[in-house]
Amino acid sequence: MSQKASRNTLQASFGGKIRLDVIVATLYRNRKKYILPISLTIVLTSAIMLCIPRYYQVQVKLAPEYTNGGGSLGGLSSMASMVGINLNSMNSSDAITPMFYPDVINSTDFLVPLMDVQVQTADGSFRGRYVDYLTQHQKAPFWTWAMIKVKAMLKKPGTLNTDKDYRPDPFRLTEMEDKVVRGIGGSIRCAVDKKTDVITLTTTAQDPLVAACMADTVMARLQDFITEYRTKKARIDLDHVTTLCQEAHDKYLKACAAYADFVDAHQDVVLQTYKNRQDQLENEMQMAFTAYNSLAQQRIMAESKVLERTPAFTVLQNASVPVKHAGPKRMFNVAALTFLVFVIRSILILLRTREDEEQEDAPKTDGHDADKDPDNTVTVTVTN
Repeated sequence: MSQKASRNTLQASFGGKIRLDVIVATLYRNRKKYILPISLTIVLTSAIMLCIPRYYQVQVKLAPEYTNGGGSLGGLSSMASMVGINLNSMNSSDAITPMFYPDVINSTDFLVPLMDVQVQTADGSFRGRYVDYLTQHQKAPFWTWAMIKVKAMLKKPGTLNTDKDYRPDPFRLTEMEDKVVRGIGGSIRCAVDKKTDVITLTTTAQDPLVAACMADTVMARLQDFITEYRTKKARIDLDHVTTLCQEAHDKYLKACAAYADFVDAHQDVVLQTYKNRQDQLENEMQMAFTAYNSLAQQRIMAESKVLERTPAFTVLQNASVPVKHAGPKRMFNVAALTFLVFVIRSILILLRTREDEEQEDAPKTDGHDADKDPDNTVTVTVTN
């Protein structure tokens, strides 16, 4: 194929008739133009990715329990689950269903207590509070440190209270405490399956043991929150009944003491007045015992209610120290960016080749061609 035919075929490829062989041949002729951009991309991307510290992820899974299940609905519950509708959660009496657990975990009241969790690194170089690990033992790329230095020059950075007895107030956090809390929230992710309501908790840390410790802690804290929420009303009722039962018990003991003292003091008395008084004290003692016995039964029922409302969690996957890091995907990122540069460079080469061919094929209309045109010839007659 001649160069003229090759150019026309390439222009046809751009115009709508795609000729892959011509496009590949064009790119192959310009293969040397790929060396510099691809080499720079590989070197720079590799250097940047090496500066990003590795991180580890740990996942735990929980299966929720409902107090009012959808078993009474029979096969309707199974049919609804096939289309992504969970009737168990709709039929539950709880206001906070598993769909709200991600919001619970991202709340300030849940994240602030995590600052005092005791963690330990895998190499044993650090053991202490999680907030100290985040603020003193974290690696970061050089550009992050540069930005921190620049911000420190423009504005005086805030300080974090490192006293072990200090407890941050979730209602009023300082600037540094708010940054730490947002960092903790960013390292914890909660996902809920809409069909099965299985809760998946994922924690991220630069140390594998720290990530596993935080995953186990977050799971335990979430279980405590759910247990406290579901049993709150029952525990309030139990405390109230327990108080009334204790008061009734004290009254019964006083009635027994008053009756015993009166009987001991008037054993030989036969007057009807004293007998009436004795019967009255005996009736009061019996009434106090009846009230105490009734409240004692109510207390037992309240305790049973608390046990009934306490969920029994099913842990589908426990926390485990990861062996391999989760990221960054250095080889994948380098390969992806290299491919992107290759595509962009190929498009630029094809567009530039098309422009050059169009300029070469354009008709030349300069002054010499105009003189050769017989239609533009002018005859001048000179008369002496």
